[in-house]
Amino acid sequence: MTPRDNSEGRSEPDFYRILIGAWAATDLEASLKVIAQGVCDVAGFGVSGLSVLRDSGQLEMVAVAGDPAAEKLLLGTFRPVSELEKDVADSIPWGNSLRFVPHEAVVGREDDLGWVADFEPLDHPDAWLPLNLLFALLHDVEGNLVGSMSVDLPVDGMLPNAERLRLLSRYVNQAAQAVAALLERDRAADHVRLARASRTIVQRASGVFSLDQLIETIQPSIAEGFRAQGMWLQAFDNFGRGRDAIYSTDDREIDLPDWLREVAHDTAEIACERNEIVFISENRPDQVRHQPSHDQAVVFLSTINVETAMLVPLSAGDECMGMLVLCRNPGSPEWNNAEAQWAADLGRDLGRAVFNVRTAERDQQLLAELRALDSYKSQLISTVSHEFKNPLTGILGHLELLEDADVDAEVRRSLDVISRSAGKLESLAQDMLALARAGDPHRRVVALPIDLVAVIDEVIDLNSLEAARRGLRLEVDAPPKALVSAEAADLERICGNLVSNAVKYSRDGGAVAISARVEDSNVILRVRDEGLGISEKDQEQVFTEFFRSSNPEALRMPGTGLGLAIVQRTVRRHGGTIAVASELGKGTTFTVTLPAATARATRDSASGTS
Repeated sequence: MTPRDNSEGRSEPDFYRILIGAWAATDLEASLKVIAQGVCDVAGFGVSGLSVLRDSGQLEMVAVAGDPAAEKLLLGTFRPVSELEKDVADSIPWGNSLRFVPHEAVVGREDDLGWVADFEPLDHPDAWLPLNLLFALLHDVEGNLVGSMSVDLPVDGMLPNAERLRLLSRYVNQAAQAVAALLERDRAADHVRLARASRTIVQRASGVFSLDQLIETIQPSIAEGFRAQGMWLQAFDNFGRGRDAIYSTDDREIDLPDWLREVAHDTAEIACERNEIVFISENRPDQVRHQPSHDQAVVFLSTINVETAMLVPLSAGDECMGMLVLCRNPGSPEWNNAEAQWAADLGRDLGRAVFNVRTAERDQQLLAELRALDSYKSQLISTVSHEFKNPLTGILGHLELLEDADVDAEVRRSLDVISRSAGKLESLAQDMLALARAGDPHRRVVALPIDLVAVIDEVIDLNSLEAARRGLRLEVDAPPKALVSAEAADLERICGNLVSNAVKYSRDGGAVAISARVEDSNVILRVRDEGLGISEKDQEQVFTEFFRSSNPEALRMPGTGLGLAIVQRTVRRHGGTIAVASELGKGTTFTVTLPAATARATRDSASGTS
């Protein structure tokens, strides 16, 4: 069949005016709608449609003009390129760019055509028939297929004459270039939008400390940048929630069937290894498309109003941390290559964020468990010490009653041994209670400005008799006053323990040096002796509860092994630090750093306020 020559030609429209209007439209669909409407104006057809080749390898009908019923039925539908090739095989070339499919070539294939005009043909040999189709393939300047254009329902009911075909052919050639340019503009806009969104997402993800917060923080940027109507994050082997925990901003709980969780897990692992994105959609062929589970996944997604999903593996190095699932509702466009590329990069960035969040959550939980254990240990020590102390009080009380008793020498020796042993037990109980109080995480520090120099003077007085007995010099180097923010009893315990230890482990005739310095916002206390010293190995455990030195000379000295543990815990409670420097046989130096009292705290203390 060849088109008849009809002298009733239409005047040539202003192609450029139409194309300029298309270029001025704000989005791709609106631009292509202008071009589709232009076909109707150019050649006098009642319906025109314009399809573009998507990255999925399918043709999507993106613009329909002229007939609302056709637009409702056709807009947003997809056709494989193979079906277009079938149309080409059934068609007759009309000129260089147009192809005509006659009615009789497609009789019996009405269901494949998508939409068939419902009208009564004219009684004329050149009348337009319901199954006739006139279309053109659209190529860019390099000859690549970018889409197709089709027309139907000529307004005069007749096959187009030569003049109308000439106009239509010219318009098709112009439209092909315009469509290619508009698609390129749309791709460039996609890259700009996705780059901006990805940058924002990564910035926001870097400052979160839980996966729930991560999803809530990045959701707005992902929804805007990737045009996703829904999303959830499936974290693998997540501490605290169990394997494959689901995190979502949706008000309703995302409850994935077990089989789908397993499929998602395996798919994400493979996608991480291959560094690829996975699509779940009827309209997008994918490597999982041939797996039986794909169709089940599509059906499940439809139950939660999701037509297409993009599965983004989250990786941190070689480890797959989980997957981010981005969803689009029915009627939304398919994912394009730009979105997939940016999503792949985003998956690596978010994978590192998930790794950091999981590490932080594990650290927090471990810290909470350690605090709970420490609290339990402190409570246990305190309870045992109290229970231990009660019978000791009775023993010591009765020993005191027996001091003036008339007993023989052997009984007196036994009573003295009992008294000394009970005294040691009482000292141990007191140290254990002090250790429990110092390590209690629930006990709040009520700090006041305390003069460390005054505390040092009191401690010197307490140790002066023992120092004099052994010929030790107690040397003090301190300013007139050094105010520390601390509890008075705790500061006395810190200073007293370090000085008494220095005296205890010094050799007769030596010296113990005590110094205090105010440096910036801290007060530094140093206690140095010239005594036995501590080996490097023992220094690693010197602050451990019940630890006693491996030095036989030091083991001859009495002690419970709790003093330095109490000092370290007390210092830490006050926000300070303690360090030891020692050389075996040459002496030891303990350095304690505590926060200095602020001017405001000093004024408040002086005025009696808190």
